[in-house]
Amino acid sequence: MLRFGVFSDTHIGRNVPRIVGDARRQAFRQAFKQAVNIFIEERVDYILHGGDLFEKRTMTPEDVAFVKDEFYRLVQASREKWGKDVKIFIVRGNHDGTPSSCVLEYITHPLASYLQIIGESIKEELQYFIDEKILVAGIGYHPFIKSRIKDQVENLAEIFKSSNDKKLEILLLHNYVEKIHEIPPYTPEHSIIDIDDLKKINPDIVVVGHYHERGDVKYKNDIKFIIPGATEAVDLGEKGPFGVYIIEVKEGIKMNTKFIELTPSQHISVRKIVSEEAKPIQWFKERVLDEVSTFIDELNMRNLPGILKIKVSGKTSDTKAFLRLLTEEEIRKIREENPKLLYLEVEEDITPLTREELREETVVSREEMFEELYREIGREPNVLELIEETSLALEEKASEKTGLLKDSDRSSFVEKWLRILLDKAGEEMNGNDPSHA
Repeated sequence: MLRFGVFSDTHIGRNVPRIVGDARRQAFRQAFKQAVNIFIEERVDYILHGGDLFEKRTMTPEDVAFVKDEFYRLVQASREKWGKDVKIFIVRGNHDGTPSSCVLEYITHPLASYLQIIGESIKEELQYFIDEKILVAGIGYHPFIKSRIKDQVENLAEIFKSSNDKKLEILLLHNYVEKIHEIPPYTPEHSIIDIDDLKKINPDIVVVGHYHERGDVKYKNDIKFIIPGATEAVDLGEKGPFGVYIIEVKEGIKMNTKFIELTPSQHISVRKIVSEEAKPIQWFKERVLDEVSTFIDELNMRNLPGILKIKVSGKTSDTKAFLRLLTEEEIRKIREENPKLLYLEVEEDITPLTREELREETVVSREEMFEELYREIGREPNVLELIEETSLALEEKASEKTGLLKDSDRSSFVEKWLRILLDKAGEEMNGNDPSHA
C-alpha cells in the first residue's frame, strides 16, 4: 500500500493585510507546520504539492529557511518513526515565479535528494520522476496553458505510456481545468486547460493547485482529480475549510482519499451590510457596530485572534456630507478595547439619493402624513390644553343619543384643530423639501 500527502497553495511569506503582516505570515507558517505534522502521523510515502509554495513578492530568507527546515523535519521524522524515506514533489505555481526565475530553486540542494521540482526546466524540457512504484510528471503555471499543454500532449502521453501498468501515474498542474473547477468568469480562455487534452495524456491522478477552495475528488474518464485548495485563507473572503488530503492506494490503483482539516490560528470573516431602501447614515453605522460586536463575541468564544472586513453598500437618505462610518480613531479605540481583534476594515459604497429620488422618497400618503402629525402634535402644550377643553365640552354638552356635540358647539373646536394640523403639516413639508430655503 502507498500513502500520499497532498497539499497546495501554502503561500509561505504572504503578509496581507500589511498592517498585521507579521501575524498573517505566522498564520501561513502554522498551517504549513500542521500539514507536516499530519503527514508524519499518517505515515505517508510521498508528498505532492500543487504549487504556490511561496508568496514570491513578500517572501524572506527566513521563509525559505522555514520551508527547508520543515521538509527536512518531515523526512527525518518519517525515517525515525516509521522507517520510510519520503519523497517530495512540487510543481511551480504563479506565485513561485517563472521558469527562468523560480523561487523553488532556493529550497533545492544536491544533498536534499528527497525533494524534486516537477514541471518544465529553464529550457522548457519536461521534468519528471519515476521509480518502481510511481511516475510523477507535471507542467508549472503558464498564462497560456491551453496551448502549452497542447504542445506537450504527445510528450506527456509518451512518458506515461512508457511506464508499465504496475506504476501509479500522477500529473501535477497549477491552472484551472475546464469542467473541474468553478472558474471565475473573468478568466481568459487561453489560461484554462482543455480537459480533452488531459484525457489524451491519461494519468491515474491529477493534482491541481491554483484553486484555493477544496474541491470534492472528481472522476473524469477514469482520471481522479484532486483539488486540495489552500492551507490558509489567501484572501480574506475565502471561507475554507482548509486542509490536506491523504490518499491510500492498494492493489495497483484502488484508491481511498480523506480530507483532514487544519485548525486555523486566526478567525477571519467578511461580513456584508446591504440596504435595498435608502437609510440614514446612523442606520448603517449601528449595523456595522453590531457586526463588530458579534465578531468579538466569536473571537472570545473561539479564543482566537481575528480579522474582520465589513462591506457596506446602499443608499442614504441623508443629504448632508458625511465622514466615514467609523473613523480611524474609533477603529483604534475598538481594537485597544479588544486585543483579539487584530484588524478591522470597513469598505463603504454608500451613495446619497439624487434630488429626484429624494422627492419620491418624501412623498407619503395622506393617512401616513396625518398619523405622523398626530404622533408629533400630541406632545405639544397647546394641543394638550385643547384636548382637555374638548373633553370638558363633551362631558357638559354632548348629545345623550349620539355622544357628539351640536354643530354650533363643535365649530370652534374644528377651527382650532384644523389650524394646528395645517400649521404642523406646513412645517413638516418645508422641513423635508431640500429646495426650501
